[in-house]
Amino acid sequence: MVDFKRKLLSGKINRKTEPQELYKTLDRKSVAGPLRPAQEYILAEWYQKHRNDKDLIIKLHTGEGKTLIGLLILQSVINSKGGPCLYVCPNIYLVSQVCAEAEKFGIPCCTIGNDKQIPDEFLAGEKILITHAHKIFNGKSVFGIDNNYIHIGTIILDDSHACADVIKEAFTITITKKDNELLYQKLISLFNDDLIEQGEGSFMDIQSGDYETFMPVPYWSWMDKRLEVLKVLSEFSSESCIQYVWPLMRDKIKEYCCYISGSEIEISPYNPNADVFGSFSKANHRILMSATTQDDAFFVKGLSFSADAVKFPLINSEQKWSGEKMIILPSLIDDECDRDLVVTKFSKMDNKKFGMVALVPNTKRANHYKNLGAICVDRENIFPIIEKLKRKEFGHIVVINNRYDGIDLPDESCRILIRNFLSLGITLLFHIHKGIIGFRQALDFLAFRYFL
Repeated sequence: MVDFKRKLLSGKINRKTEPQELYKTLDRKSVAGPLRPAQEYILAEWYQKHRNDKDLIIKLHTGEGKTLIGLLILQSVINSKGGPCLYVCPNIYLVSQVCAEAEKFGIPCCTIGNDKQIPDEFLAGEKILITHAHKIFNGKSVFGIDNNYIHIGTIILDDSHACADVIKEAFTITITKKDNELLYQKLISLFNDDLIEQGEGSFMDIQSGDYETFMPVPYWSWMDKRLEVLKVLSEFSSESCIQYVWPLMRDKIKEYCCYISGSEIEISPYNPNADVFGSFSKANHRILMSATTQDDAFFVKGLSFSADAVKFPLINSEQKWSGEKMIILPSLIDDECDRDLVVTKFSKMDNKKFGMVALVPNTKRANHYKNLGAICVDRENIFPIIEKLKRKEFGHIVVINNRYDGIDLPDESCRILIRNFLSLGITLLFHIHKGIIGFRQALDFLAFRYFL
């Protein structure tokens, strides 16, 4: 008879820290194949040259497997006893997507449940905690602010450009006239004379509710009346538009500015800085991952990243080609190919061969599609509808309203993508690339663009 007890106690398990070796030891599902060349390159570069860096930026094209790269880096850190390790997504949808990836590749992870308690296995450095940016970057963060914070070994911000937007929003108070009219009117009354002095006509437009007219509060007036502003905001500090920002701005009112329009008031800092979030700013290692970054300066000014980390990101220098591209300008083909025509034709189309998706910036644009027969996703149904596309259950075009960062739709799940933005009009992206494709990667492929 075999004495299994003796066998189990006879040796010590050697936990792999080199990512590629670690990957081979994972209990992966059968659909998970070997690492891609781009993943192997980035992981090898990180392990050999960058794993001791305080700050690191990883840039890879969408579809090259940044999620798995991030998970393997954090698992390597855990195996090296360097936890706790935190993987941060820009929104709650992507938390579910990353958790599914972790399960697929056999990487232990955990999330923050409905009880809003941070899991013990994360704090003990045993599992990767996957969460979204709003959980960390707000004035009532469960991770703490100022000197009261949870120490992190390594933190990764996925789709870091979108996470940066969340961080900026964390410091901003937006008071809408529709939802908080009393607060709106109290603040305007403080600066009536200053606004009238800037422009009587513009002030009249604001009073009449013109949302396109806005006026800044002069900085000298803001400084002179900052105590009155604080008194008003304190009175309404339990309002949802204030309560998560109030702890961040109440002692730094001098660093803020104010803009007033006919529909809302925005109070925001001149230079938002994430140093107040100690779990991020004081982490041993901070890694930003993205396919693109629009504002590298914010990484230095807002996230206190080193200039060298921004100037020398970790990229796949061996990549020479990322797919076929073709641009068609419908306005040069036929003047009748305007936005209304494209929206109408695709909204009424019932296609069973491949998925079609439209990206819109607001509810008004989404309703235009919906009224013509399209399927509009919201917070409640986005998960099952995206999964249907991945299971190749096609039909009417799917419309996603202002929440499309990081969503991956491979192969037939999204062959036609319509970008419906106010600034660019409507862009139809017809993707024929045969590899894995996500939304932002689709923007790098075939484009059909009409400028309004």
